[in-house]
Formats: sequence, C-alpha cells, structure tokens
Amino acid sequence: MRHLVNTSFGQMHVRVAGEGGTPLVLLHMSPRSSRMFGPLQQALTRRSYAPDRLGYGFSDPPARPLTLGEYASTVLEALDELRVAGPFDVLGMHTGSLEAIELAHLAGARVRRVGVVALPVFTEQEKSGGLETFARLAIEPREDGSHLLEAWRARFQYREPPFDLEDIQRRFVDYVLTARPGQAYDAVFRYDAAARLRELRHRLTVLAPADDLRVVTERSRALVPEGTEWVELPDLGIDLFTYAAPRLAALIDRQFAPD
Repeated sequence: MRHLVNTSFGQMHVRVAGEGGTPLVLLHMSPRSSRMFGPLQQALTRRSYAPDRLGYGFSDPPARPLTLGEYASTVLEALDELRVAGPFDVLGMHTGSLEAIELAHLAGARVRRVGVVALPVFTEQEKSGGLETFARLAIEPREDGSHLLEAWRARFQYREPPFDLEDIQRRFVDYVLTARPGQAYDAVFRYDAAARLRELRHRLTVLAPADDLRVVTERSRALVPEGTEWVELPDLGIDLFTYAAPRLAALIDRQFAPD
C-alpha cells in the first residue's frame, strides 16, 4: 500500500507493507527513496512503514533546507497521520541512520529499538568537505540532455562489474526525481552526530556492511552507547537490501523481536 500524508513541510509518500507485530519504520539513504526497502518489506514478518524523505521519491520538496530534527519530525507527523499510535522500531541507513537516532530523541517514549546500517559520524574536516561537495549536488537541465548521462554514469559508483542494469535504472530514477539530490546531505553535515549518539538512551543495533562508509562506521564504533549490539556484515555491500532481503529480514527479527 502507498499513502500520501500531510506534514508541516509538505506531503510525504509512505510505502506500507505487512501486518502484525511492533511496526518497523525504515529510513532510506540519500539520494535514494523508500523503494530501496521494497524487497525487505516483502520479506519482513511484521508491519513496516517506509517514507520517502521530503524532497526525495514521491514526497514534496521542502520550501527551505531542513535540519535532521525537522526531517525526523516529519516522519513522526506521518506516523501520526497513519495512526501508528503504539511503540515502533526504527531502522535507517546512512542519512537514515542519523535520522533514526534523531527520531529516537524526538519520540523517546514511542521508539522501542533503534537500528542503523552504517554509522556516519563525520569529523569536522569531513563535514566541511561534504558541505562543499555532496550537499551542493543538484540537477541542472541542459538542452542536449547531458545532465542525464552524467547522472546515469554516477550510479555505477561503489559497484563492481558485472553491473545490475535494472538496479542502476531504479537508482537513476530515484536520483532524477529530485532537483536537489544534495539537500539532505546539508542536514547530515550540519548535524552533531557524535553528541546525539552519546546521548542516546535506546538500545542500539549497528549493522556494518562493507559499503562506502565502512571506514567511517568502524571509526565511529568508539562513540556508541554501552550495550550496543554490533553486527558485522563483511560479505554485503551498499545494495544489501536489494540482494539479501530474506537474510536481513531474519536478522532484523532476531535483533528486533516483532512482538
């Protein structure tokens, strides 16, 4: 099922699947959409909610740059609109990891468990560089269509042949659906992730694949709260939810018992 719900900064598109158990909220990486969780939602044994972050997928673009706190607040508003009244678990990846942590701070009594796929706690130098590069990503149309070719070629980054062209096509569509692919990165590189991670009082699970943030994730391990469960996934990469959905659904059920 798909829903469009109102938030303070625009309408949000949410993919809903499954029935029963403690709901699981899935927060996508940038510049993807909630479509990246499609195979996982079909494999899960519980209800799940996967919103398109504002400005991505089929959600409205915000009128101004939002903070991570504001992005998290719109997720909570969407859940309210969808009548998710009881406790829920949250799992995010990359940008979604930080959004999940912030959502736990925002709705502490409602969030039961927090999970992240990669832990992007950046240094001040990395933040400065990210604001000058990733945060400025934008799609500027050209008459000859060369901007589309550039976007297509960029979708091969962090992947090795043989390439899955159907998956590249899906990621390409996610990218060109937004005029400003870098808008959420602006929030990421302005976020005090280290402080918010240290202050987290929820039980945290970190899934650590061999993706493009592997070095950053390992370095950030020193910051996690006591009692954090750390799960190494050295044989899985950045597209783990596309190619290992049944395995990850079983892992999530073990780490976040549905009932």
